[in-house]
Amino acid sequence: MSSSPPTPIASYFEHELAGQVVAHKVSGSGLENADIRREVLCGISELMRHHVRSLLISGAGGSLNKALGKKLEHPVTHLRITPKKDIPHIEQAIQTIGEVFSRDCQEMGIPFEVLPHSVTHATRLLDGHKETGGIVGIDHEAIRHVLDQGKLAILPFGGTDSAGNTLNVNADDVAARAAAAMEAKKLIMYTNAEGIMRPGKNGTLKKIDFLDFYELFHLIRLQNAEGQFVIDEGMLPKLKAILEALTYGVPQVHVVRAKTTALLEELFTRTGSGTLIEKEPFLLLDFPAGTEQLNEILALRAECSEAKTPTGVPFLKPLNPQEIHRLLPTTLALRQRELLVGVVYFDALKDDPETAMIGGFAVGENHQNSGYGRMLLENVLERIQEAGFKHAVSITAADPVKTLYAQYGSTASSDWADLLQTAKKRYGTDHHLVDIYSFDISGS
Repeated sequence: MSSSPPTPIASYFEHELAGQVVAHKVSGSGLENADIRREVLCGISELMRHHVRSLLISGAGGSLNKALGKKLEHPVTHLRITPKKDIPHIEQAIQTIGEVFSRDCQEMGIPFEVLPHSVTHATRLLDGHKETGGIVGIDHEAIRHVLDQGKLAILPFGGTDSAGNTLNVNADDVAARAAAAMEAKKLIMYTNAEGIMRPGKNGTLKKIDFLDFYELFHLIRLQNAEGQFVIDEGMLPKLKAILEALTYGVPQVHVVRAKTTALLEELFTRTGSGTLIEKEPFLLLDFPAGTEQLNEILALRAECSEAKTPTGVPFLKPLNPQEIHRLLPTTLALRQRELLVGVVYFDALKDDPETAMIGGFAVGENHQNSGYGRMLLENVLERIQEAGFKHAVSITAADPVKTLYAQYGSTASSDWADLLQTAKKRYGTDHHLVDIYSFDISGS
């Protein structure tokens, strides 16, 4: 890696992160992979070079899982149930973390100190967890003492109870609470994936670029058409730890692949290389949309056009780039941290200039069920009223959009029969799915 980063990066370090704490959490698989460890440490070293105070939390590796044998998972928390006989293996794994990272840091010239797992104060979880612990506190002064010396503070998983007995405390939980205790600006969680993934409409996994607290909470509970949760059970402890970090005050959590380039891309590019989770959504609504957003709008429409009727007709009415460009002055574009996540436009009906037709209603697949559709609809109705229209209508065959429209308007097939019949022609044998809705904008 170059010793002189580009000026924008150096400026970001100076104005946003210098003097701040950034916590990093490495999984057990990362611990056992020398290349991954060095990638992570290289990124941390770059941050430290710009006076970013750095805390590293590590989980145990596969060797511990092998030593512990078959995993007995608690049915509610999905945490490992830890018999007392396994504690020596836990303590050996904690010692290994210190040895491995000590050797790497010495070789890479990174100033460091390995903290004891007693920094994490814990108590036994009830209801059959045995020696698996929950966190009651973090010795933040011990961590701060290391950071004040300009060193990397390395904290293993695990913790101790009030009598000094070792408990098996999940590394994700340690990372969440330690980051919160140190008032960290960010918590970076390194994984084997590009970020948080969810099934797309065609069955392939898609990376989620941004989430807020409530979106993540919803994602954990989201089920597919077969009633199965879309998030694998193995990810639940990590996602719950992220919710905990946000709850305790960490502003941002990043989930990224364990690579130096991935860390820098996550921090300095428009969409990042992983998933950024924040407690509150950072949303901007542009009206009118600008010509510089045309390509993004086309890309979002192409993505949303994958949603189709049973016979394969896209719910989103096809428009060519020239038509979309013409509609930009009456197009609303919703952005989440510069990423376009939703769009809608309105246009005067040719035969009724006092009525606005709402069209192009599209929300990105990864951002649906987030309240963004409601936000777009409420705002477009306000803009229609401000533009002097007396009526507003919209046509759709998509059930989620119908559900939303029904909350703000009503079906009006009898009042707009000719308009509805014309729209139905595009849908062929699926024409029975099409409805037209009218909205009272007089009191909007």
